Amino acid sequence: MASPPPIDAPSHGTRRARWGMLATTLVMGAALVITGLTTYLSNRTAADSVANARTLDIYRGVRRNIRDGLEAPRAALEELLEDFGEQGLRYVALVEPGGTLVATAGEPLGQLQGAPMGGPPREPMLIRVGDRLRLEAPLPGRRGRPMISPRGARVVIEVEPLMAEQLASTARNHLLVSAVAAVLLLILALFFWRTGARADRAEAQLARDRRLAALGEMSAVLGHELRNPLASLKGHAQLVLERIDPEARGYKNAERVVREAERLEMLTRQILDFARTGSIDRAPVDPAELLRGAADQVADPRVQLDVRAAPAAWDLDRDRMNQVLVNLVKNAVQASPDGAAVDARCALEDGALVFTVRDRGDGFPPGEAEAAFEPFRTHRVQGTGLGLPIARRIVTAHGGTIEALNAPDGGAVVRVRIPPAPTAATTT
Repeated sequence: MASPPPIDAPSHGTRRARWGMLATTLVMGAALVITGLTTYLSNRTAADSVANARTLDIYRGVRRNIRDGLEAPRAALEELLEDFGEQGLRYVALVEPGGTLVATAGEPLGQLQGAPMGGPPREPMLIRVGDRLRLEAPLPGRRGRPMISPRGARVVIEVEPLMAEQLASTARNHLLVSAVAAVLLLILALFFWRTGARADRAEAQLARDRRLAALGEMSAVLGHELRNPLASLKGHAQLVLERIDPEARGYKNAERVVREAERLEMLTRQILDFARTGSIDRAPVDPAELLRGAADQVADPRVQLDVRAAPAAWDLDRDRMNQVLVNLVKNAVQASPDGAAVDARCALEDGALVFTVRDRGDGFPPGEAEAAFEPFRTHRVQGTGLGLPIARRIVTAHGGTIEALNAPDGGAVVRVRIPPAPTAATTT
């Protein structure tokens, strides 16, 4: 029997829309981060330029104002530190060529060096010392001659680049805001992705429920319409078999009619079981005995039972759960090659009753394990594809779950989990 296409997968258009939304969000987030990083680097470069320019401006101001106070250099430097303190001046010193300090104001970061080889710097020399900028430059007189003896004295200032730090802080804040916005966009994209996926699953489940309801109604009508004609056909064929000689020409044909009528009766029963509704009649049952009975009905010596961890009793609908176990064991026997064992186990796990049936066949094709529970979905020529769907309905009516998977070392495994009985009866 051909397998119908799965119905629980989202449409290609929906998947493309979700992927497109996620890709767009990722691109927007990356653009935000790149823009923030570019702005940060640009602002850092601008901040360094501003810091250098501001330090040179302070140096020029210090140089202009220092000339009139050289008679009392320390007092003059203290006054300069106070005047330029709001602009970031933290240290100022007059230094002789050998490194001897003439006068200082403020506290320096690190040690001052002597004059470079070849005399004091002819141009201002700017270096970074910690979080400050240090500038060393000659102290010219009014006519380009030093005003402090010996010749070649210099002035040293250290400036804290307040404006540059503000620019750098603003750049860091912009980068942080861009990164946070990108993360929020990603979180929102993932949230809407998961929301869309849940909506797709809910839509697929709704479509599946509608399809199953339609199949159930159709199956009920079909089963009831076929039952009486099949019974009549089978009865007349059996009467023919009773009245003619086994050596007669028509005897084998009559036998074939009876066999096919019986096969159609079995199919009709399965269709009616699939469409069946009604209450689950739960009562205390010995699960180990129930599994042994299912194995006895299949009557295959390859079935190996393990009921050592089974509970003494469990509330089950004996007849309907027997139908599930017989179907699972029969499927496993049919899937296993000759001589290969079939394992059937019953145990108490985490407070629930668990039946496990494993074959040694080829297992489920990739992605087909869940699809095995779709009605009329089978790869067998003589199969109806209703065994596992009926089993799921019965197990679900017990409040349990049934899952199919492939064993790591080969073969398929079907696992039925039945929790303790609720206080109220459930229905299929």
